[in-house]
Amino acid sequence: MAIYVALALALDYFKEMLPFLNMPQGGSINIALIPIVLSSFHLGPVKGVAVAGLWWLISSLMGLNDSILNVVQYLLDYIVPSFIIGLAGIFYKKHKLLEIEAGIFLTMLIRTLSILISGVYFWPDGVAAGSWAAWVASFGYNLPYSIATCVMLMIVIPLIMTRLKSQLEVK
Repeated sequence: MAIYVALALALDYFKEMLPFLNMPQGGSINIALIPIVLSSFHLGPVKGVAVAGLWWLISSLMGLNDSILNVVQYLLDYIVPSFIIGLAGIFYKKHKLLEIEAGIFLTMLIRTLSILISGVYFWPDGVAAGSWAAWVASFGYNLPYSIATCVMLMIVIPLIMTRLKSQLEVK
């Protein structure tokens, strides 16, 4: 578990050095999710959530999650999205590609919904919170990098798992 957390933290720092992965007001194509998702398939969803939680906690202590308006916003922007991605391995039983893709897609969908809601109610730029304009702005800002992250995970995770198949048996 510690190796997955350390790899996620290293990729988080590496991502910060690549400006094309980061959005100007927060959010990114998050390559740090690769080891988090991989841990969920390798170690199971319970330990995947633990890895995700440790990654969130340590990265927060290191100042990587520093946009805090209030508790609910912080929950929706950081805590829920971090923990939910650890559940990606929930459908992974028979080592099938569809199970991998379904787990990634479902957890990324829930993660994205959490971030979208935060964008609507806590980050509306010049529009009323909760308005249609806030929804449009949140979708326009958050969906591109969330979709890109999901696609990246749906390509990279099966490739890694295929290469490491004998070492990545489900626990």
